[in-house]
Amino acid sequence: MNVWRSKRFLVPLSKRNVLTTAVTAAVFTTVLIGCAAPPTTAAPTNAPAPAATSAPAAPAPTAAPAATAAPAPTTAPAPTAAPAPVAKVERKDILVIPGNVNIPAPDVWNPYIPGVFILQGMNQNMMEPLFMLNYETGKIDGWLAESYTANATQDEWTVKLRKGTEWSDGVPLTSDDVVFTINMLKDNAPQLNWSGAVKQWVKTVEAVDPQTIKFTLTGSNPRFVMENLAGTTSQAIVPVPKHVWQGKDPVTFKNPADLKAGGPIFSGPYTVKSFSSTEFDYKRNDKWWGAKTGAFKLPAPLEIRRPWIGDSATANQMGVTNDADVAGPGTPSELKALQAQNAKLVSYTDKPPIGWIDPCPRMLTVNNTVKPWDKKEMRWALSYAINRQQIVDVVNEGAGATSSFIFPDYAAMQPYKDAIKDITAPIGEFNLDKSHKLLEGQGYKLKDGKYIGADGKPLTLNIVAPPFMDPWAKMVVQQLNAAGIDAVEKIIEWGIFRDQTGRGQFEAATDWDGCGSVIEPWFGMQRFHKKWVNPVGTAGTEYVDNTNNAARWSNDKYSALIDQMGSLPLGDPKVTDLMKQAVTIYTDELPDIPLVQTPAFYLFNTKYWTNWPTKDNNYVQPPLHWEHFLRQLVELKPA
Repeated sequence: MNVWRSKRFLVPLSKRNVLTTAVTAAVFTTVLIGCAAPPTTAAPTNAPAPAATSAPAAPAPTAAPAATAAPAPTTAPAPTAAPAPVAKVERKDILVIPGNVNIPAPDVWNPYIPGVFILQGMNQNMMEPLFMLNYETGKIDGWLAESYTANATQDEWTVKLRKGTEWSDGVPLTSDDVVFTINMLKDNAPQLNWSGAVKQWVKTVEAVDPQTIKFTLTGSNPRFVMENLAGTTSQAIVPVPKHVWQGKDPVTFKNPADLKAGGPIFSGPYTVKSFSSTEFDYKRNDKWWGAKTGAFKLPAPLEIRRPWIGDSATANQMGVTNDADVAGPGTPSELKALQAQNAKLVSYTDKPPIGWIDPCPRMLTVNNTVKPWDKKEMRWALSYAINRQQIVDVVNEGAGATSSFIFPDYAAMQPYKDAIKDITAPIGEFNLDKSHKLLEGQGYKLKDGKYIGADGKPLTLNIVAPPFMDPWAKMVVQQLNAAGIDAVEKIIEWGIFRDQTGRGQFEAATDWDGCGSVIEPWFGMQRFHKKWVNPVGTAGTEYVDNTNNAARWSNDKYSALIDQMGSLPLGDPKVTDLMKQAVTIYTDELPDIPLVQTPAFYLFNTKYWTNWPTKDNNYVQPPLHWEHFLRQLVELKPA
């Protein structure tokens, strides 16, 4: 079947959801690498960093000059000089990054509304975090802030901003802005991204002086900075300008792009030049605080253009013709074919394993509140019916690997993966006999190739996915149907997907809901804590990329073990023992079904820009759509 079978999970949207669901889907879904536990003081971020590409954007509209009344002349007026033509920016000074994102509501620039798309450049060019977790080094590097310290009990954290930080309109960015942002999130939980974590952990936040912020927590949290202020995946909490946001309702405030006034106001090195649902064009802020203070180099590209290209083949061909500075082939063979056409295209790595491993393994999330999937036997029947190696072979031509848990294949995670490999081994098993026995044990009978329940109705599974998850969703649907389960796929826009999965108004989804553990196990595992479970129909608590515990699984013992893990310092040997106990419970219940690791195939064009982040030049993780792209921008070099 190729039609959407049921609408029983759809409900009317609130005014927030009307705004959110107008915003669409993500293009790339790549993530980050980690190696070692972060230090207590942030290292300066002056390492080189590469940049990304985008196709030409429409020129920004120019405002007509204001009319002024002139006195009647007594003599003939002197001839007036024609206005000087605006200098055209040459291709060599433009960074072009094509994408497949068509955004119906391009005028929404509020990153805290769940479902709002931020990867059109808002996250990469304009917003700035306090810190960044560098997956290549395992360290937390300073950005807006230069350092952080904690007291002995790790329930008080002090953050020092760099001197001279400013908003793009020239207003100083101070600790008052950070305090305002944190309190805004806390006061509007759980309706905003990050608000759940802030409400849980931040008892009070105060501005000690213009550069110093003191966080008093509700309890000891050794991971507070890493989890919230540095970002383990695509984005951390970013401050917003108090002088713009004060008095606004952050749940509905669009933060509109008033180009005449220089808005939207953020602190990054680029501002908006023009935008539409299909194209975003940014211009460099030559007065950016990072360059003025000497903290960072002024990025070399004068403009960054991010056009919507309707299909990946066209976008990749733009890299071949040097009309784009990056390409995103879907397979190793496609990568090699593109390189054969343009010797300037450099791969992240040309040595096996090809590709950079995304930190978010793909998952099949089953709503644990929907019958019959509320029974673990039924979830295990699904898992045994999935041939993960076939997914690896078909979707990525054998690149990558299968996944038996939520951890990515990173060096820093390998000791933890080794400690649980015997526990999680059954999750990766493809065994139709076991799948059938579990289904038949629940009263289902096979008839004409499909399982029928005692009520005479076929066993069905409706699977939703955002557009970029389609390859994995199609494979899962095909395999489940072969096993006798009548599964169908429904591709829905990004904002709708985020809203429905967050509210529990779905049956199953292909996603990446265990994402987050890149240097230690706690972060990804805490996503399945019972504290994130809200009643169906209530907005889910999100960070930015996915909903915590979208499966709505609640287990007291698992949650207690996660709490104990979170109270221990990074690297504490007791974490491994607690992790093994929690993974044993997870494996027995199987609330969310791991599928495969996720290789990302990057091609960087060196025709106009060099010093891209590759495996041999790994100063930072290579994704072009996360906050870490700022690191690439300040070190990208003209060819």
